[in-house]
Amino acid sequence: MDEFLRWLVLAFWSIVGGLAIVWGVAGYYHLRYYVLRRHEPETWKCQPKRWLRPEQQRQAMRLTTLNMTVGGLLSGTFIWSLDRGLPTGLYFDFAERGWAWFLFSSAAFFVLVDLLAYYAHRAMHHKLVFRQVHSWHHRYVATTPFVVTAMHPVEFLTFQAVTFVPMFFLPIYYLTAITVFVYILVFNIIDHSGVKLSSRWPWQGPTSFHDDHHAHFHCNFGQCLLLWDRLHGTLRRKNRRYGADVYGGRGSGGSSDDDFVSYK
Repeated sequence: MDEFLRWLVLAFWSIVGGLAIVWGVAGYYHLRYYVLRRHEPETWKCQPKRWLRPEQQRQAMRLTTLNMTVGGLLSGTFIWSLDRGLPTGLYFDFAERGWAWFLFSSAAFFVLVDLLAYYAHRAMHHKLVFRQVHSWHHRYVATTPFVVTAMHPVEFLTFQAVTFVPMFFLPIYYLTAITVFVYILVFNIIDHSGVKLSSRWPWQGPTSFHDDHHAHFHCNFGQCLLLWDRLHGTLRRKNRRYGADVYGGRGSGGSSDDDFVSYK
């Protein structure tokens, strides 16, 4: 019974923590822009002529809350399992590996998680998977902050898995994992905000990058870094046609030397 109560407490606080971040950050952007500046969308909105219907907005809120609750349950179970001896690469004594490894492994973990997220997202755009699973998320062509995890549970669990996998073979300090997870969640909320914003971090693209993914469907698959789309040729290009029926990530029409869209 004691172990069950411990698991219950860990799961509860993991759920509360995740929902607090989502509702806190998303609520802030929703209030600041969609409520207080709704009358002037041309000044801040990525797609000023497109809005979610009220029922879509409520649906996104419910689905995001449900998925984050499931995610918190899994995170709490993971923490509970760590305490019971689950073998991972996580270490808890900073002095065990020192500053050099901490800096290297932190950067490596962030890049690896981002790379896996790119491939997982691109796999979601395979024709069959897109129609059965990922299309849930693309119902929201004009995104809002609460769209962040408004997706099919299979998709949510897929992204949860690729985020957790590197922890099992890459030795990383536990605070690195927590920081990267919070960072990714917060910036995913911002990227789904539908608000024209740029980042102070040089590696993080502007919100227009992911907003174009929702507007044009099969391009711009990256999560934080634009690097993977550049390397694979899936960054949106000028003079090419995109849409729900144009699969592959490279659009149709145009020429092979079409310039990539510049995201700054």
